[in-house]
Amino acid sequence: MTMTGEHHITTLPDTVSEQAVYWFALLLDGSETEEDRRAFARWIDASPAHLDAFHQVERLWSGSTTLDLSQSTKVGRRAFMAGTAAAAVISAGWAFAPRHPFADVRTVTGERGAFSLPGGVKAELASDTVMSYVTRQGINGVELHRGEAWFDHSATQQAFFVAAANGASWSRGGRLDVAVYDDEVTVIAEQNPLMVRIDDREVSLPAGNAMRYRGAKIGRPYGVDLSTELAWRNGQLVFMGRPLEDVVRVLQRWQNSKIMIIGEELKSRPVTLVVDLDRSKDVLPVLANVMSINVHHFTDYLTVLRAA
Repeated sequence: MTMTGEHHITTLPDTVSEQAVYWFALLLDGSETEEDRRAFARWIDASPAHLDAFHQVERLWSGSTTLDLSQSTKVGRRAFMAGTAAAAVISAGWAFAPRHPFADVRTVTGERGAFSLPGGVKAELASDTVMSYVTRQGINGVELHRGEAWFDHSATQQAFFVAAANGASWSRGGRLDVAVYDDEVTVIAEQNPLMVRIDDREVSLPAGNAMRYRGAKIGRPYGVDLSTELAWRNGQLVFMGRPLEDVVRVLQRWQNSKIMIIGEELKSRPVTLVVDLDRSKDVLPVLANVMSINVHHFTDYLTVLRAA
């Protein structure tokens, strides 16, 4: 039975933040009625806190505010419909990110792939990874557009590079891993040192270390547990005392859905967990039992976590 706008009002969750998620999920699903739209407008009009909470959900979803409802608290049908369209675009953007149609190698979400590259280099790609073959200074390499990839060119002993964002990691034999997520690049030198070049600067990365760079900001090399950081190659994700927010961020790379966490305290809760990538969708129910978390599946695109 279709829920009417008034029924939505009487059955909303108790807290404003949860109400905002409820309305956002209804918009995202596209199942709202004309009466729902009027009910949503009345909910927005009822308090400035409602509009603020709705904007917070938008930021959690897209990383920035995309529905401009701040011009007026009077949300009429035209404004609401524009908001609905924007939410639909956000949803499409989450599920169908730019595909780089001319890239040479790619994996889909949830998939891992092994490839042989020109020059005898072996590569393994993580979920939703896109990569192209490129050449610089007569040397074969690749450009990683997004995702994560591991490379082994120890058998060739020839120079090889991985370009990502505004930098490139150069190797003369060995194994390395490069990841590009949210405009940040992480480079791991698994075997033999690397030279990371960003604009006109060079940073030496010793074996067994990692470093990050974003734009003009370059981090210092730091030691890593290679078995943990590269566990995805063996079909696992390993988290040792990581904040739930970080765990969710990684899980989302392997699923076609958005996971949102309500509450700063919950985001910071430490998690120690080993995830089987073939059963990654079973993780949230396990976390719910172990960490006293309520899991709400609003649509195929949106799951919300909050403290029980």
